[in-house]
Amino acid sequence: MNAIATMLRVEFYTDNTRSARWFYSDITKAVQDAIQIFVDEHFGDENGRKPISFQSIQQVRSDLATLIKNSSPAITTTGTVTTRYGAYTQNHINIPTDYYELVALWPLIDGYTDYSRPMTYNQQGPVLNNSFTKPSNVKTKYNEDATGFTIWRGVGGTFSSITLEYIKEPAAYSIGNESNIISAGAGVLTIGLSYIAIDDSVQNGVTYLGGTQFTAAVTTTLTSGTVILASLTTPIELPVKTHEIIAKMAAAILLKNTSDYPKAQALEGEIEKG
Repeated sequence: MNAIATMLRVEFYTDNTRSARWFYSDITKAVQDAIQIFVDEHFGDENGRKPISFQSIQQVRSDLATLIKNSSPAITTTGTVTTRYGAYTQNHINIPTDYYELVALWPLIDGYTDYSRPMTYNQQGPVLNNSFTKPSNVKTKYNEDATGFTIWRGVGGTFSSITLEYIKEPAAYSIGNESNIISAGAGVLTIGLSYIAIDDSVQNGVTYLGGTQFTAAVTTTLTSGTVILASLTTPIELPVKTHEIIAKMAAAILLKNTSDYPKAQALEGEIEKG
């Protein structure tokens, strides 16, 4: 659903005819918070209340599918480490600016692409000093650092490139602001531009329900209603099937801000049911 359709859904759940009037900025912030909570919950916690891994359950992958990206960051060599069990090359890649969570690393070394395995700081010593688990150009290891990932591998060989699969930061949801609203009148629209009806609106003899996106045609007159330029909005950057639950989460956030806890609890009960 588009950004305005989401706003109308949030207003429906907050019962805006009797609740305090929410400014566009309030709804925008609540939806942005709900998106962040939704994404974080899908990565789970150490108590097992949610999936621990993005890879663990198909529904988790489906819910976040639109945020999956591939990148081929530049590779730098940061040094060589020699232990009693061998020598290892340290390479480094920086994470993209929109990086949020790792999915997988795929180094291309000597013409072959292999999966790189995670290694924690506590594991690093034992792994490097074990002839069975030590990194090589076939079985590379990686660890996170402040700016990206350090990849441990064997000495020599040609490290051509690396594919970083990751979850990106969701785009910032936006419904514009009140000053962007276009009221009914002559010459207020531009033919060929896309608009979203904020409430039931009539243009060129066609009635568009609130939340409907349309392209202005034939006339620049908006006969009735209010609209906003679609280009001034940013929808939820997650699969459409998640938008309803995110709208409920945003509504619950707003209701708690006005201490309307019974409504918030009722919505949270619906959210738990999925």
